[in-house]
Amino acid sequence: MNTFTQYPLMKPDFRNTLSRPTLPTSTLRIYMREIGKFDFPVSDLMYLQASGNYSWLYWKDGQRMLMPRTLKYYMDRLPHEWFIRLHRNCVVNLHYIERMERISQETGGLMYLHSGLVLPVSRRRWFAIRRLLPHLN
Repeated sequence: MNTFTQYPLMKPDFRNTLSRPTLPTSTLRIYMREIGKFDFPVSDLMYLQASGNYSWLYWKDGQRMLMPRTLKYYMDRLPHEWFIRLHRNCVVNLHYIERMERISQETGGLMYLHSGLVLPVSRRRWFAIRRLLPHLN
């Protein structure tokens, strides 16, 4: 199955929701051995990065968590209108994106976050992301 059809980049009403100044109020329920189940606000989740069958969750306060779940697990639980997949092992929250930069025709590009982090964008997804986020070019 094609990854683009399985994980849509955005819902059709994307531009209307992004223009609102508020972030999503939904939460992501995560089980942690020390404290049990805990709800984290999705608005604080900057990006997720896959590492095999595990996922690193990076939060706006600089903390990160290694969770024993795949990115697919989290993509099904996150609001699709707020998160975009940059390549097969990285998903980013749209509200933390500052700008995009194309490296060359053979490679994808780079996504700059407000925190100063730079994430790679795959060559295959570059044009789809650029069409959805024209104001970042």
